[in-house]
Amino acid sequence: MRVTAAGTERISVAALICTKPGHRPRLIYRIHLDGGPAKGRRKGFTETDFAHLLDAAHQQLGGPMSRAS
Repeated sequence: MRVTAAGTERISVAALICTKPGHRPRLIYRIHLDGGPAKGRRKGFTETDFAHLLDAAHQQLGGPMSRAS
């Protein structure tokens, strides 16, 4: 894939929408700021970042999580 804005800053967002009957929906998110071109710097989220997002959701919600069907 060719990226035309390769030399610019980027913001990546990963988010979860958490719902429970009788409660307000919650949005839990994390952002990753990419400051522009630099060798060896990651441009987006890693598997570890997504694992930390899920862990944070589990901690904030205080219970087990299940995916929507």
